[in-house]
Amino acid sequence: MQQSIGTSFQSEEVVDLYLYRPAYPQEIYDLIVNHSPASGRILDLGCGHGKIARPMSQHFGSVTAVDPSAHMIALGKSLEFGNARNLEWVEGYAETAPLTGQYDTVVAALSIHWMDHEVLFSKLSKHVKHAHLIAVIEGDGAHEPPWESDWQTFLSKWVPKVTGKALYADKDKSFWETYLDFVDVKETYEVVSAPFLQSLEDFILCQHSRDTFAISKLGSGVESFDSELRELLSPFADANGYLEFRSFTKLTTATI
Repeated sequence: MQQSIGTSFQSEEVVDLYLYRPAYPQEIYDLIVNHSPASGRILDLGCGHGKIARPMSQHFGSVTAVDPSAHMIALGKSLEFGNARNLEWVEGYAETAPLTGQYDTVVAALSIHWMDHEVLFSKLSKHVKHAHLIAVIEGDGAHEPPWESDWQTFLSKWVPKVTGKALYADKDKSFWETYLDFVDVKETYEVVSAPFLQSLEDFILCQHSRDTFAISKLGSGVESFDSELRELLSPFADANGYLEFRSFTKLTTATI
């Protein structure tokens, strides 16, 4: 079951499931637009299917969306605003993708922890304007749902089973927050979405869009994973099989 972290995002099986992830609250988009020092150019690193880049094409003169996965980019192009004239898709890693000129705003949404920060910020320093915004977005999972206690127990079993590491073993500064050594943080915003509904089956599919629980990593254990999660969540679903919960998203604004 062992794979290198992040490799699953190159896979069509993971990419196709990205649409089951909860949307970011509109407030996140508004904060980025309102805090950007200008609306000329925005760079979205690790853009995935353009969850940030596509809507931003309606607010910025030019959008550059960078991702190493050709499948992610193909999906993004098929979605709303994916073929906007001012949106350029670039297949490549944030650290090595070709960039030209300077940007007003740089966004990394659920992607900054995959990157080599020393290399990345050395590069970005040459491609941001003197007045610029770095925006880092974290979080799109269920926020304090009624099943939280059972969910933590479930994770405590399955994360070590898949990764060989204890739950939260990687959630230290070495993996999640070393980018903070390269920026000056301005503000941090924590946004909880309005309640929304997602079917139990779609919630399970959403888990397979995440690197840890990619189907390729679960291997022969995928049926057991799905069955246990379905049993855990069923008592919390309504008569139509839907779960109600909120999502939590954190936005950190900074400069290099």
